[in-house]
Amino acid sequence: MSNSLQSALSQISEEFAQKVFEVIRTAFIAELGKVTLSAGPAPAPRARAAAPKALAPAAKSEAVKKPAAKGERLARRSSESIAEALDGIAGLLRKKPGIGSEEIQKTLGLARNEIARPIALGISTGVLRKSGEKRATKYFAGSGAKSAAKSAAKKAVSAKKAPKKAPKKAPKKGADEAATATEST
Repeated sequence: MSNSLQSALSQISEEFAQKVFEVIRTAFIAELGKVTLSAGPAPAPRARAAAPKALAPAAKSEAVKKPAAKGERLARRSSESIAEALDGIAGLLRKKPGIGSEEIQKTLGLARNEIARPIALGISTGVLRKSGEKRATKYFAGSGAKSAAKSAAKKAVSAKKAPKKAPKKAPKKGADEAATATEST
């Protein structure tokens, strides 16, 4: 670009920026003039953004199937989808026992945060077993790895829904115990 064109463009852009700055400054000063320092009523709270509309049933299933990007939180998964992932992991481990989490992820095309829950469920129910710690952890198919993944998921869901037992309370001192306590003293 020629020098004269560059200088003309820079002059126009500087004038534009100054005019924009002046308009903003004027508007700010006008708003500042409206502010009072008295203890009047509090300003009205700002309206929150509208909540997204509920997903259609088809959209929900697509959201579950779509893998989350790195660092994103997963959409809530059903116990069936977790059981399917566990079945896939157990099937892979029957074919290739002793592989790590990274290889499971690559082979099944799942993200790290998508396999953590099925693996934990599989280990807790005996469908899977592991050896080693941290990055040296290797996974193996457990004793009931054939089709126990779905039953394991159902057991985990039903265990969450089961009512908790109330803790046992210590028995209160009855009149007989209180009477014997006073007689012995």
